[in-house]
Amino acid sequence: MRLLRFGESHGNSSLQAINLRLRNHKKLAGDLRLLATERAIPYLNPDVVTLVEDWTIEKYVCPMLVGRFQDPREPAGLPPDWLSFSTPLELISLEAKAARSLTHWYRLGRPSPLAEQAVNHWSFPDGL
Repeated sequence: MRLLRFGESHGNSSLQAINLRLRNHKKLAGDLRLLATERAIPYLNPDVVTLVEDWTIEKYVCPMLVGRFQDPREPAGLPPDWLSFSTPLELISLEAKAARSLTHWYRLGRPSPLAEQAVNHWSFPDGL
């Protein structure tokens, strides 16, 4: 995700880019609102939602999902040994095998041996 810029003499982000980010945040807020009221992860259609195998969460400045991404809409995608990254994660549910970035839901397949330690590194029970 790129940093938006505004109020500068040059290099400002377009209003289109700002509105797109706003729509993405509204979608995320809507999903989080549903989690709070429904107390459940929504159905993640395997024909549409990317599956991530051998996943973990990398310890960069922000939590990012790393693994072998399999987009069901692009079956010929990346080679099977190719690792990819998500945009920064906002939510993870090990029980529901799901993760949410600002713009996408992901289905979680088999975790890597590092996954549990990485999730614990980024998780805070009280959300602080």
